[in-house]
This record gives sequence, C-alpha cells and structure tokens, in this order.
Amino acid sequence: MKTNKLQSIKSLLRYYNPRTIKKTKKLKFVGVENREVYNITAPFRVKRKVYLIGRVELREHEQGTRVIFFRRLKHSHHWHVDENCPVFDLQDPFIFKFRDLNIFGGVEVIQRASKISLSYRTVFYKGKDIHNLKKFSHGPWGMKGIRFISLPNTENKEFSVPSIPKSKEVSGNKIGVFTRPQGKRGRRGKIGFEIIDSLQKLNSRTLSRAGIIKGVFTRGEWGGINEVHFLKNNKLGVLGHIARFSKDKKRYYYPITFMFDYETKKFSGLKIIAARSDLPHGEAKRDDLYNVIYPGGIIRNEKDIAKLYVGVGDAESYEITIEDPFSEYEYEG
Repeated sequence: MKTNKLQSIKSLLRYYNPRTIKKTKKLKFVGVENREVYNITAPFRVKRKVYLIGRVELREHEQGTRVIFFRRLKHSHHWHVDENCPVFDLQDPFIFKFRDLNIFGGVEVIQRASKISLSYRTVFYKGKDIHNLKKFSHGPWGMKGIRFISLPNTENKEFSVPSIPKSKEVSGNKIGVFTRPQGKRGRRGKIGFEIIDSLQKLNSRTLSRAGIIKGVFTRGEWGGINEVHFLKNNKLGVLGHIARFSKDKKRYYYPITFMFDYETKKFSGLKIIAARSDLPHGEAKRDDLYNVIYPGGIIRNEKDIAKLYVGVGDAESYEITIEDPFSEYEYEG
C-alpha cells in the first residue's frame, strides 16, 4: 500500500479514466410532485422488497427538507414513496447493516435563535427493521459525514479474513469510526478515524476527539466519507467525496474511493470515480451547484462491475454503472 500522500483534485483528474463509466441512468420518483429527490442511498433489500432513501425538497430552497423511503414496485422502473415507512426531518440520509441492526442516519439542521447561520449534526437511529427506528446517538454540532463499521479483533495481528460475502459485515469486538472535523481542526472538512469498543462510545465527546488522517486533502479542498466496505484483504474500501471552489466560486464535488488500513492508519492514493461531464446535461438547485456529485452508496457484483448512486446538482439522482473501484485493492492483497 502506498503511504499517505497529498493529492489535489487537479492531479487526481490527470489519472481519471472516464472509460470506466459503462452506463448512466437518471432515476425517477413517484409521489413527490414538484419536489426534487437527491443525495440518495444505494438500494437495499428488506424481506424481498427493494428500498432507496432520498433527500426531498423544493427546488427554490432547503426549508421543509424531508428524508423519505422509496420502494421499487414490480413492473415499474420508477421509485415510489412507501407510505408505511417513517419520514424524517433530516438531510443526506444513509443506511447500512451493522451486525443484526439497521443503522440509519442523516444530518439534523436547526436554526438557533442566538445565531444567524444554521447549526447541524449527524444523528443515528437503529432498529431490527426499518419501520421501527429509534434514535440512539448523535455527533457533535458542526460535523457531518460520520460513518462506522464493525472490525475484527484488532489485538490479534495474525487475524486474516478469507473470502467474505460482500453482503455481510465482519463480526468483531471493535468499531472503526470515520469522522469529518471542521473549523479549527478540519477547516472545511477533513477525515478523522477512531477505533471504539461499543456503540455506547459513539458519542459527541469521542467523535470530536478522533485523530485526523493526515495527507488526505490539500489546502483549499475538502471532503468526507459516505460509505465503508470491508474488503477481502482485511482492509477498508472507502467511498467518499472531494470538493473545491472554482475561481468564480462554483462548487465542484467528485466521488472518490481509497483503501484504508485501520491498523497502520495508512491509505492508498485517492481515486476519482465519476465526474459531472460523464452525465447528461441536467438540472441544478443553483448555478454554482451544477457540478456537484454527491455519492450515497455503491453496490458491487461478482464481475468487477459496480453501481454507484449519486445526487447531482442538489436536484437529481443517478445510477452510474462503473468498473468496480475496489477490485484492484483486493487483488493487491
């Protein structure tokens, strides 16, 4: 594995190969007339039903934002609102299986009376099924992009994982947590990492103290983690995003992947896996958001092909079929 090394978006784009994109598909949603759906999760299956969660709001503003569960019905190519699922006053949802629990979360945003700007934090819910999710923790104010994954026993250095079914998590005593500090520690957004012993340790105090992974973003650029996969080589496959402002103050967001060794805290070089130019011309909430691609999740198959699910321009959602970006990490061992 390469050692940690600073890489700017400009340098990453030199190595980006758009031919890894095989197909793009704009997703359509039913039951949310006159509202946009974006920043979606990857689809997931619950008792033979296939769901997807999206951020839903009016084009004109972010007030009244909701997180809604959609279901894919038989004989339909669209995603339909599932009225039997809960609706949350959150932004940018995520969901994943953690041991025997469904972990759901998103970004809670409030207007404090003492401040002009909005305050936000990541909140977590858990449940045996998606219809009964209970809030159990939250991150510190000012922190988005908190994700975690079950790890093997990190005290056993000889531990190795053979071929792990991609649909299952590793069962272990430790939890690897990625954070996204901002402000004095993280500027617009860096990546932190901490290993904790239990979900009880997943709290604001612990998360705010997580060590920052050095060398991920250059000065003036920022990003965060969106999803974590456990790889066959006992490393973590990380899906995230990297961002910058152009000279005319427009935002550019790119989905990225990298491999992370949770024992040594080293990571492979970042890799851009999609760009706005790969997609058809479309809508955006504002002109400065047109080039924003926000990854929500990725589904891998057995033939080195994957489907990436993204929000685009804070107004649209796409499914992008790509060469599996994690395969090369597993082949490296």
